[in-house]
Amino acid sequence: MKNLLRYQCINYLRTKNYIPPFSIFILFIVVNYTFVPNPILDSYSFTSIMLFFLMGWFTITVFHAEDEGQKVITILHSKGQSAYNRALFTICIAIGFCLSTVSVIYPILIGAFSEQPSVLHLIMGFLSHFSLAVLAIALSAIFTRELVKNRQNTWWGVLSILILSVAIATLKSVILQVKGLIWLFPPLHLALEMMSSDDNLKNISYIFYWQFAWIFIYSLLLIGLFFFTLKHKRKL
Repeated sequence: MKNLLRYQCINYLRTKNYIPPFSIFILFIVVNYTFVPNPILDSYSFTSIMLFFLMGWFTITVFHAEDEGQKVITILHSKGQSAYNRALFTICIAIGFCLSTVSVIYPILIGAFSEQPSVLHLIMGFLSHFSLAVLAIALSAIFTRELVKNRQNTWWGVLSILILSVAIATLKSVILQVKGLIWLFPPLHLALEMMSSDDNLKNISYIFYWQFAWIFIYSLLLIGLFFFTLKHKRKL
C-alpha cells in the first residue's frame, strides 16, 4: 500500500491537473481575507463551502490521473482494484486535510479576524472544513469513471450533486416537513448551522460533535456504497 500511495502521488503531481483547483483555492483565500477585520465563524463557514466545491474538482482529477491503459497495469501491480481505489481515496483525504489546515491557519497568521481566535474556534473551523471536504470526496467519487463511463456526465454529475447539496441546506425547513427525508440528503446543512454560532463561543455543545460525526459517517456510507457498487458491477 505504501508503494502504491507513493506511485499515485508522484503520478498525480506529474499530471499537473491539481494546478487549476489549487490556484483557485489560493486566490480565493487571499482575496477573501484582503479586507480586515472579519468575523471568525462566518468566514470559516464561507471558506468551507469553497473547499467543498474544490474538493469535488480535486477528487475527479485524482481518480482520473491515469489513462485507462495505465490504470489496468497499476491495478495488476497492486493488490486489486479495491486497493487501487483505497489509495486514491487516501490521497484525496490527505489533500482535504492539508487544505483544511491552511484554510484555518492562514487568516490567523495575517491577523484577518476582528479578535484572536480561541482553541474552540480552531476546532470548529477545522471540523467544518475537513468534514465538508470528506463529504465532497464521497459524493464526487460516485461520479468518477469507475461508475460513470461518460466523462462529460462525470463533471455534470459532480457539479450537480454539489450544487444540490448546497440547495438542500437552504431548503431544510421545507424538507423537514417530510419526516425522515432530511437524513437521506447530504448533511452539509449541519456544518452551516453550527458555523452560524456567535463568535463569543464559550464551549462546544456535545450536539455539535454528534453533528460533525454524522457528516463523517454519511461520507463513509457513501464510500462504502462506492465499493459495493464497484464490486457488484465487476460481477455483472
